[in-house]
Amino acid sequence: MTALYLKFLITPTLMLAISLAARRWGTQIGGLLSGLPVTSALVVLFLSLEQGPGFALQAVPGALAGLAAVQATYLFYFWVTRRIGALPGCITAMAVYAAAALLMSHLGSVVLSVGVTLALLSAIILATSQPAPGSAAKVVQMPRWVIPMRMLTATALLLAITASAQWLGPVASGLLAPIPVIAWPLAVFAHVQGGHRELGAIVRGNAIGAVGVLGFYLMVKGTLEQWGSVPSIAAAVVLAVMATFLLAKLLSRR
Repeated sequence: MTALYLKFLITPTLMLAISLAARRWGTQIGGLLSGLPVTSALVVLFLSLEQGPGFALQAVPGALAGLAAVQATYLFYFWVTRRIGALPGCITAMAVYAAAALLMSHLGSVVLSVGVTLALLSAIILATSQPAPGSAAKVVQMPRWVIPMRMLTATALLLAITASAQWLGPVASGLLAPIPVIAWPLAVFAHVQGGHRELGAIVRGNAIGAVGVLGFYLMVKGTLEQWGSVPSIAAAVVLAVMATFLLAKLLSRR
């Protein structure tokens, strides 16, 4: 029951903080923050506490496969919404995620998942480095209901993932762990409200943050059994934050 209360408390609070940060400092900062392993750390922590460290460790290869699928989904959505609207873009992007996640899980290679993820992250950063012609940002007044809707959406997604993880098993749970329950609603809302340029800023920031997520999972994989759940996850989060902001700093200089 305590874990359930934490899910209701932490997820909407994080979505509120990230949404306010995006409003204050821009959508790329919002994407960068939402790309950090916030959801991944929570899912791995809850899996470890509720199902045991062994279950969480078995979920890591699936999580790395899911991370590659998430980046394929972002790249596809960014590309396809130049031609179609947000709703059909979301539907087709979810189909792409399902197909990519199943393919990467079937291949079952951690090295391949890491390599594909890095290739997709590079493609996203390159694709979003220059705004597309005619992609000027819209100036849209944000309705008051937007941030509460983001909070509700993110919380509902996290609850669905962790509830289903109890009977899906570690492999499927791992695939679900990297689903961006904070970043995805943030990206779609930014796209609808601000246009394709705002979407690009979110996607780019999230791709930079995903480098940290990749480091997070590799750190957990290497230390969970030796260090225990909380120290391993805490150290992995610190590594992820450091890697993310170092990369963001290097890219900003370029």
